[in-house]
Amino acid sequence: MLLSAVAIPTAAQAQQACNGAFPNLITDVCYDCVFPMSIMGASLNFGIDGEDYDTGVSSSPVCLCEQSLSIGTPVSFWEPRYMVDTTNKPGCMPLLGGIDINTPYNSDEYGGEVRTNQHLRGTRKAAFMQANEYINPVMSAIGAVVANPCLDNRSFDAPFLSWADPTWGDDALSLILTPYAYPFASVLSVAAEMPDAIAATVGFPLETLFWVAGAWGPMYPLDGNVAVANTPEQMSHLMIARLLAKLHAAGTQQTSAGQDALNSCGALGVPQIVMDKRQYKTNRTFPFPDNLCTPIGRPLAFQEIGAARPQDKDYGYFIFQRKDCCTPLVGANSAGD
Repeated sequence: MLLSAVAIPTAAQAQQACNGAFPNLITDVCYDCVFPMSIMGASLNFGIDGEDYDTGVSSSPVCLCEQSLSIGTPVSFWEPRYMVDTTNKPGCMPLLGGIDINTPYNSDEYGGEVRTNQHLRGTRKAAFMQANEYINPVMSAIGAVVANPCLDNRSFDAPFLSWADPTWGDDALSLILTPYAYPFASVLSVAAEMPDAIAATVGFPLETLFWVAGAWGPMYPLDGNVAVANTPEQMSHLMIARLLAKLHAAGTQQTSAGQDALNSCGALGVPQIVMDKRQYKTNRTFPFPDNLCTPIGRPLAFQEIGAARPQDKDYGYFIFQRKDCCTPLVGANSAGD
């Protein structure tokens, strides 16, 4: 069922313009989110407090890259690698300065909110939103560390645009990619949101409860339909979680956290079909920076302060991903350097 179809009469009138701004890589990104950082198992945090979780990597001060026959040192940190924006208008790209490419969309693709009367005379607020992902490895872009094989050095790209994905607006089509999500549509399964939200409040969400996104709502279906829409921040954050989970399920997004990622000795990590949601943090940059590091599922009381103004229809975020990597020191590849 397309929730957006119910919202058509008001959504198209409410959101005609596309607003946005490319983030200032110096002032808008909360670089405190990079921490905690460790090298050879020793903390290197410069007095900055940061939240982290146990990724299960070995505590050894050395690591081995079997593919390159090199010995290195383990490095762990949170890398700002992606940007995600959310909008009601298909073709709108807020984090590209509000570019609107005027896609040939139909009314079903327009986002918006809808209130429906329930059989018990209740009111349920639902919504449908579009989302775009961009690759923007900012630490490489600003030259924070030169020629480090652990840093993502891909060029800027837009690997996912929801308006171009026919499954983004249809619950049934989206479940084709994740047929294992069918059992998690029951009330008992949704009840897992509370313990997940509590865990995210004091630290990080629970890896085992992969079908929920804590206080943000249910993870499935992996599309833009939000059955319970509370605030713009809640809807936008849920879109981020679903987008990342969708790309993991499709095999196009990899995990860079954990022993397997460290042993890969590369910047991109290893495949992970069912996303470990603990590996991501969000940082809002548009319409104004929140200067916060938010794990998936954490209640958004502080993020929502002043962030639901009538003119704010589009939102943009930097995404930090947990990284465990082995930086080669000596070996076959370094012998000729």
